[in-house]
Amino acid sequence: MKSSNALSACIDIFISPSKAFNGLKEAKGWSWLAFALLALTLAASAYTFYTTADSQFILDQQVAAASVDATIGEKKMIRQSMEQSLDNQVWFAIGGGIFGLLFINALLSGYYMLISKQDPDANYSYGAWYGFGVWSMMPMVISSLGVVALVLTASNNELPISLFNYASINQLFLGLELGDSFYNMMESLSIFSLWSIALVAIGLKCWTNFSFNKALLFAALPTIIIYSIWTIIIVA
Repeated sequence: MKSSNALSACIDIFISPSKAFNGLKEAKGWSWLAFALLALTLAASAYTFYTTADSQFILDQQVAAASVDATIGEKKMIRQSMEQSLDNQVWFAIGGGIFGLLFINALLSGYYMLISKQDPDANYSYGAWYGFGVWSMMPMVISSLGVVALVLTASNNELPISLFNYASINQLFLGLELGDSFYNMMESLSIFSLWSIALVAIGLKCWTNFSFNKALLFAALPTIIIYSIWTIIIVA
């Protein structure tokens, strides 16, 4: 079975991802809708947060995060530097977020195309794999909508920047504090990133002759490599 159009694929990617990926194999232009949803919800979450949260409270958090081991003088310099861009943070967040999405997917698409060469029948172009990558990122839509909901239901405007990572492994299970060696790493890994890995595995199985175990290994491999290197750097 496969999705019949881009709109149905936007629903199927969450409830029946195989249908979405099967439909995507032969589709043209579907990925523009998926990208639009990703970009719009990302922009909505950043705009809602930065226009609602107390700017000085945000600045205090950013200075604290950037100057964990800094002297008093260095902290003052960091604060003065950050204050200059305080009014434009929302636009930096939106632009940086969308650019980051495009750049990361550009790298991953090349990886997907490379590993697909193990299946001689998987003759998909780089553009097709780029669209594949966009669809595998769709859990970010749910993540961004969650940020909007948390901001709008907050009791005050002193919102932590870590709210963007509300579904991180750290916040859900570990509770590491800022300054802990593994804090940033565990904040960056979330149930949504794991969900995306699962979607990549399902998609690879739909687009190639890979077994699910092989597809899952290839889907998780970039994350495994990145976090292994990160761990080595931390403990070294």
